[in-house]
Amino acid sequence: MLFSVRPKERREELYDFEKELEELKKGVRECPLTVLVGMRRTGKTSLLKVALSELGNPYVHLDTRSSANSTYRDFMNIVRESLEGFVRRYAPLRRRVAEVLRDVRGLSITLSPPSVDVVWRGVVGWSSRNYSPR
Repeated sequence: MLFSVRPKERREELYDFEKELEELKKGVRECPLTVLVGMRRTGKTSLLKVALSELGNPYVHLDTRSSANSTYRDFMNIVRESLEGFVRRYAPLRRRVAEVLRDVRGLSITLSPPSVDVVWRGVVGWSSRNYSPR
C-alpha cells in the first residue's frame, strides 16, 4: 500500500528512491559500517528494509518508535516481536536461532552506560562479554 504510514518492504512500494537504494546497497556490501541519516519521516526505515531484503542479508529490526516512555517490559516485547519476525523471515536459520536462544539464561540491559549483557545457561560466572555458545 503506497500511502501507508508503516515502513515499506518492497521496491515497488518506494517512490523516487532508486538512486538512494542503489547507493545504500553498495555501502552495505562494501563497508563494514554504513550509516543512514536523514530528516524525520523521510523514508529511512523503508529504504533500509528494502535494501536489506534485496541483498538477502539476515537482520533484526527493533522498531522502537513507540517506546519514548516505555518500560523494560515494553522494550522486551519489542525484542521478542523483532526476534519472532526474524525467525519468520529466515526459515533456514530457525533451528540455529532456536539452539542459541535455548542457551540464554538471562539478559541484562543497563542505560547508563548503555549496555546489553547475555548470560549463557550452564556457564557459571560467564556472560556474553567473554563467552559465545558452541
